[in-house]
Amino acid sequence: MAENNELQEVKATPVANKEASRSDVETTRGETSVSPQVDIYETEGELVLVADVPGVSKDGVDIKLEDGVLEVTAHRPGSDDKPVYEEYRPASYYRAFNLSDSIDAEGIKAGLDSGVLTVTLPKTPKAKPRKIEISAG
Repeated sequence: MAENNELQEVKATPVANKEASRSDVETTRGETSVSPQVDIYETEGELVLVADVPGVSKDGVDIKLEDGVLEVTAHRPGSDDKPVYEEYRPASYYRAFNLSDSIDAEGIKAGLDSGVLTVTLPKTPKAKPRKIEISAG
C-alpha cells in the first residue's frame, strides 16, 4: 500500500502467534485477532477503505474513532458443532489507522455487504482540490 497523508496504518505490536499463513494472527487483545485484507481508494472528495471480513454480520462490526485513530474490529463467530477437523477458527478482525486532520470525522460512514466492509472517509473542504479563478487586471 502506498503511503497516504490522510490515512496511515497504526503499526501493531509484534505478532504473538504465527498460525495463519494468509494474515498475521495476534493474541494481545485477549482474543485471537486477524488482520483483514484492506484496499484504500482515494477520490477528490474522500478516501474509501474496503476490508474483507467474511463470516461477520453487521452486529459483529465495531468501528471507533478516538484521538485521531480509526479502529475497525469485526467478530467472526465460531460454530457450536464439535469439529472432526478444523482449519477455520473463531477470531476477530482488527485494523487501526491514524487519520489526519483533513478527514471529516463527523461524516464517516460504513456499510457491510456479503462480508465486505466499506468505510467512507470524507475529506474536509480545505483538503479537497479546488480551482482558483483568475481575475483580470
